[in-house]
Formats: sequence, C-alpha cells, structure tokens
Amino acid sequence: MSAVATTRPADADPAPAPARRPRLLRTAGLVALITLRELLRRRGALALALLLPLTFYLARIDAHWTALRLLSIGLGWAAATLGLFTAVSSRPVDRRLAASGASPTALVAGRLVAVLALGWAIAGLYAVLVQLTIGDRLVHPAAVAPMLLATVTVAAPLGPVAAALVPRDLEGALLLLAVMALQLLVDPTADWTRVLPLWSTRELSSYIVEELGSGAGDYLWRGLAHGAGFAVGLTTLTWLLGAWRLRVVRPPEPH
Repeated sequence: MSAVATTRPADADPAPAPARRPRLLRTAGLVALITLRELLRRRGALALALLLPLTFYLARIDAHWTALRLLSIGLGWAAATLGLFTAVSSRPVDRRLAASGASPTALVAGRLVAVLALGWAIAGLYAVLVQLTIGDRLVHPAAVAPMLLATVTVAAPLGPVAAALVPRDLEGALLLLAVMALQLLVDPTADWTRVLPLWSTRELSSYIVEELGSGAGDYLWRGLAHGAGFAVGLTTLTWLLGAWRLRVVRPPEPH
C-alpha cells in the first residue's frame, strides 16, 4: 500500500539537492538507531538469532566441517528472519513517516543497517567461538570471520524481500526456512545451485575446512564474488521494493 500525503503549497520550493543528502543520512541514522533498540527489546527474536545457530553448531561439533556449515546456514536464517520481522512490524510506521515527508530510501536503509549491525555483532561472537573450539582443526581458520560476515550481509536483505512476497511474518519465516533447508540438502557442485543466495557460504566453508591444494584460491574468490553479487542484488531489490511500497501519491490539486 502506498503512503498518501497532503498537497504541498504551490509556492513551496523543494529542498536544494546539497541539503537533501545530510537530511537523508540523518534520517537513516535515526531510523537505524530506533530499529536497533526495538530489536534489542525483542528478547525472543534476539534469543532465536543467538541460540538457533549455536544449537546447530553444537549438535555436530564432533564433525567440525558439518558444524561450521550448519552454523553459517543457521546464522543466515537468523539474520534473514530478523530482517523479515523488522520489515513486517515497521510497515504502518514507515507509511506514516513517508507521508510526513521522510525519504523512503532513508527508511529502508536505516532498517537494513540496524539488522546488519546486529547480525555482524552476532557473527563476530560466533567467529570467536569457532576459533576457541575447532580453530585448530581448520585449514584456513582466519577465513571464518569473513565467511560469517558475508553470510549475514547476504541474508539480511533477503528478509525484507521475503516480507514483500508474503503478507505475514509466520509465512515469511517458513519461506526462509525452506530456502535455508534447500541450501543444506542440495549438491553444491551442481551448476543450478549458484542461484541460491548462500551458495557462497558453501564455497567459503570448503575453503576453510578442506585441503584443496592449488585450487583453494578458486574456492575463496568464487565464494567472495558470489556473496558480493547477491548482497548487492538483494540490497538493491530491497531498496526498490521499499521505495515502491512507500512512494508518496499526491492527490491532484483542485481546479
């Protein structure tokens, strides 16, 4: 649903372009701060984001290669679900803010930055945990943190995209769960699996846990390139969907 604003007087000039940019950044920063505080108050969602990947990890820590992959996919689902909940719960507020003159770009960017910040913080904690528990069994342990950060960067905008496809957060969470389960079940060597958002995580985890010889660099760069491409693509799609949903439709001026 689009936001509707009242008609601005004909003699009101639009804000100059140089003045618009600082205002947009201030609005995005304020929205990010408020969203982050709201997420921290949602203790159930925060506990889910922290404990679900941990449960996956500890359940298979005896097989460290599987534990690391389960941890990354679980973290991806948690980050995407936080993005989904944020997008769904903020719809009414964002419509009112857009109708009051707030930039849709600032609103979408602020929400996404908050989810990314929280997801990156959780990813950092898990990177430390991995180093303390199975770091000595990994071939390239220094790549654990980049892999988890890349996973969150791809998954965070996936949540708002899912929110645009389904009406409520329950259906969205199930949709994201299906996507993540597919990531775990399919053969990552099949060419078609590259269309999955977290294919990069499988490549990076292979680089971390397997002795790949001279081909190790190929896994690393393929994973990073795929992750960067999907992060940019999903972020752009999130922005386009949010800008369209929050566009201001002004009624025609009376004759």
